[in-house]
Amino acid sequence: MSTLYRLMRQPLLHFLVLGACIFAIYDLVSPYASVGGGEPDSEILVTRLQVDRMKTEFEAIWQRPPTPDEQQALVDNFIREEVLVREAMKLGLDQDDAVLRRRLVQKMEFLAASAARSRTPAEAELETFFLENQKKYVQPGRISFEQIYLGEAADEAQVEEIQTALRDGAPAEDLGNRTLLPFSLGWSAPAKVDGLFGEGVFDSLIALEGKDWQGPLKSGYGYHLVRILDRQAPRHLTFDEARKFVSEDWSLQQYNQLKAQQLEELGSAYTIIREEGVE
Repeated sequence: MSTLYRLMRQPLLHFLVLGACIFAIYDLVSPYASVGGGEPDSEILVTRLQVDRMKTEFEAIWQRPPTPDEQQALVDNFIREEVLVREAMKLGLDQDDAVLRRRLVQKMEFLAASAARSRTPAEAELETFFLENQKKYVQPGRISFEQIYLGEAADEAQVEEIQTALRDGAPAEDLGNRTLLPFSLGWSAPAKVDGLFGEGVFDSLIALEGKDWQGPLKSGYGYHLVRILDRQAPRHLTFDEARKFVSEDWSLQQYNQLKAQQLEELGSAYTIIREEGVE
């Protein structure tokens, strides 16, 4: 009994059962069945199920049911497409079609994704996943600071002059070179600071000690004197704080694992033969 229970919980079994059901339903509702030589039947069957699907899709787009003339146009368009698709298949136009191949691959991967989404992790399973990947779940540090732009080059005499003016009580925002960069930046994460001043500036700022004017500090625009107003170091999130991200990452891992397992299982039915010179 326990063996059967473990088997029923296997995601790959869910995938195979789901796939079999989809293909079985397709065989039942498909407007034609393949006959000798793989060519479609000459009959085109328009079912009520297909018409209902067309009407549902129309209503989803236009927010109203189709008129009788519009419904007739939907059916006529379906028949037109079916004729062209079947004739294209007779001519072999579906062979070696990169777009069609990618679409079929996407449908197979969708089956794996559906099976993965059907799994609901136990609390202990999520907690274990969190502990194994705890380094990922970090709240970035934040910082607030003021800056005086010195220009593309830092002149020692200019720095000393500005420092003297600051000690004498001159307004900091009136000193330095003109710039469109903000004089003061409130609580900001690394992405915002580096986005404004250039990559690596946040790390340089967070490493500074004290709250006096310091520098010159290099940015993507040149050099600055900076004063740290407040800072908050990065910290690891607790499980409860990170639960949403942990659940999403766990589901993604399940999908990737199932997709790889699916490919291995399906691929084992094929013998791969490479022509000479093909690695």
